Amino acid sequence: MDNIETIRAFNRFYTNQIGLLGTLGLDGLSYTEARVLFEIGDREMPNARKLVRHLALDEGYISRVIKSLVQRKLIERTPSPDDGRVNILRLTKDGQSGYDNLVQHANNSVREMLAGLPESTVDQLIETLVTAQGILSWPNVPQPTIRGIGTGDVGWVIKRHGELYGANEGFDIRFEALVAKIMSDFVENRQTPEENGWIACSNGLRLGCVFVVADDALTARLRLMLVEPFARGKGVGQALIETAINHARAQGFKKMVLWTEQSFDAACRLYAKNGFQLMDSKADEMFGRKVVNQTWALTF
Repeated sequence: MDNIETIRAFNRFYTNQIGLLGTLGLDGLSYTEARVLFEIGDREMPNARKLVRHLALDEGYISRVIKSLVQRKLIERTPSPDDGRVNILRLTKDGQSGYDNLVQHANNSVREMLAGLPESTVDQLIETLVTAQGILSWPNVPQPTIRGIGTGDVGWVIKRHGELYGANEGFDIRFEALVAKIMSDFVENRQTPEENGWIACSNGLRLGCVFVVADDALTARLRLMLVEPFARGKGVGQALIETAINHARAQGFKKMVLWTEQSFDAACRLYAKNGFQLMDSKADEMFGRKVVNQTWALTF
């Protein structure tokens, strides 16, 4: 209930901050009518079915709203060139003027909301909003891409490892400190191009990471493989591990090794799927709990 109330409180706060579309200067237009008008102007070849899916509103209700907007001469319906049974919705001249008004007023509201905030704080806000939208939209997001490590990624890698392994595995803060040391050593001692790191992302949302470092001239080590829980099972981990393996091969390494813990079932299955073999398994106690350390290896 605490999580639900937090989200509802944010919804109320943000609605008050940004204002309702229905109050943006279109006399006599309800909030839903203004919202539908905006979506029609913002989408390519929209139709009633697309609006129902996107707005999650009743089909009959959407039909009545569309009829009202047609009567007000704000939109018009024309048969689809692909299917004559489907009507494409387009803005009229007056509808375009109303849409432009909505956009301008919304932009001004956001501009006023951000006025006076330091640029770095705006960047923080945007990152948070991108994360929230990406998580709630998953998996209906653009195909994830793999990019090189960049500014801000080091802190994210440390933070997410500490949070996820603390919550899911019971590791204490010493694990986060270990990740911080690994990342510090990577940045300070990186032997470019042999050593590298990558971030999986979609629309600016970080989904996971992986790193390759050199144990010696012939052996690469795969480190800090992580995929966000909401993004698992969609090929993100496979894309990351393929990137790491291909890089190690291209750099002339003859073998790749990694450390993992026996309870990381999904990760172990992924390693085995990609040709890694379990070389050693040993019980130990670390990061505040009992573990079974494992070493896996892949020979090229």
